[in-house]
Amino acid sequence: MKNIIGKSWRDSASLIVLTKRNSELLSRGEDRGGVNYDILLQTRTRSATFANSVVFPGGVTESEDGSPRWLELLKAFGYTKKDLETFHRPDSVINPIFQNNPIQRHFQLRITAIRETFEELGLLICSRKRKEQRTGLWADIIQDIDVKNWQSRVANNPADWITLCEEHQCYPDIWSLHFWSNWLTPLTLPKRFDTAFFVTALENKPKSIGSSSEVVAVEWLSPAEVIHSGKELQPPQLYELNRLAHVKDIEELVKFAREKSGHDTDLIYPVFVKAKDGMFSVLPGDELYPSSVDYNNDNIINYKNKTVLELREASKIIHRVEIVKGKYQLVIQNYKPKHHINMEDMTYPI
Repeated sequence: MKNIIGKSWRDSASLIVLTKRNSELLSRGEDRGGVNYDILLQTRTRSATFANSVVFPGGVTESEDGSPRWLELLKAFGYTKKDLETFHRPDSVINPIFQNNPIQRHFQLRITAIRETFEELGLLICSRKRKEQRTGLWADIIQDIDVKNWQSRVANNPADWITLCEEHQCYPDIWSLHFWSNWLTPLTLPKRFDTAFFVTALENKPKSIGSSSEVVAVEWLSPAEVIHSGKELQPPQLYELNRLAHVKDIEELVKFAREKSGHDTDLIYPVFVKAKDGMFSVLPGDELYPSSVDYNNDNIINYKNKTVLELREASKIIHRVEIVKGKYQLVIQNYKPKHHINMEDMTYPI
């Protein structure tokens, strides 16, 4: 399956960065959906991929992200190849994006996620601590560098990413990143990405973020704040924000993410269904989801004699995004995800 996916989709990584909510802001009693954390979000420029959308930082992987030079750098801080093995559980089914060499792929895509976050936002999730000094839930960040200079250099030449770490005696904090989900862009869209989403958390919000030319705005918001903001969001962001909102405490969320990181999870590939009065996409686990997906064809399913509501009422297990008269809503009923948060039954406008 990975070979089929590889022909049309570019491998990429996206990073969901959490941070503790300021205690003063929490004390105001604002309606934030009950969570005590914020998520780092950026608004892309008109010329960027996913123009004008609010997205998590991330981008396409580069061959340099998997360079053997990284292992040499990590050795200087006490890490070995055996430490990389913690990224993948041997008894777990391998997600498509990690197939062929799961440990190397986990390693490379984490490097990508951290590099892209730095290129886009100037946030350098790196550490100078030796392996034996690393404890706790929180990622380290480095702030004593010339951010603008290095952002430009790394954007122009991905090989300078490791040069940055060598010169500043630090390494990408890959063990603070936890695998969260794997999304595959529908074949019907012109730009297609096979994306690994990771979660990481900062104990304290950085003093400043140095965004790039691809970013017009940077915000720290709770899941509820961004969902209800009216901002333009891509389906993976909408879905993941709704999923994150079900865990209210940041420490509980990070512990969950760390525990599930080594497990496989369903590849989320939306399959479109045409109904009498509209269209919707079914997600893995939905009763209408194909038992076998052909990644070389559009897989559109036709039910032109039934309405969207009729198809919903006839289904026992529902995991879909309905689109009727231009309005979207996430509908879940009797769906239990594999190794992930149970969002319970819901019909939620998005």
